[in-house]
Amino acid sequence: MADTPLESIPEWSKDLVARAQEAWITTAEQVVALSATTGGLRSLAEQLRVSEEEARRLLEAARAQLTPATRAEMEEKVDTSEYGLGARRPQNEDEGRQ
Repeated sequence: MADTPLESIPEWSKDLVARAQEAWITTAEQVVALSATTGGLRSLAEQLRVSEEEARRLLEAARAQLTPATRAEMEEKVDTSEYGLGARRPQNEDEGRQ
């Protein structure tokens, strides 16, 4: 599956693409997958610094660039409960000291 760069979507201005890239979002597939997560549309709006209504419009523009099969794959809910957040708990002061 080839990625669809946000730059290739007419509704996405250079400024919006740059804001998305600050959050490591570079493709239509990523936008659609993000929006399928709990709170994803709100997160997209926050990353782009736009209203949720504008984020929904941009999401729809991204969705329109994908084939039905790719859209379905990106919108499928995924259980991420077994994955951590990438952070470690702080050590107790006595732990880890030699």
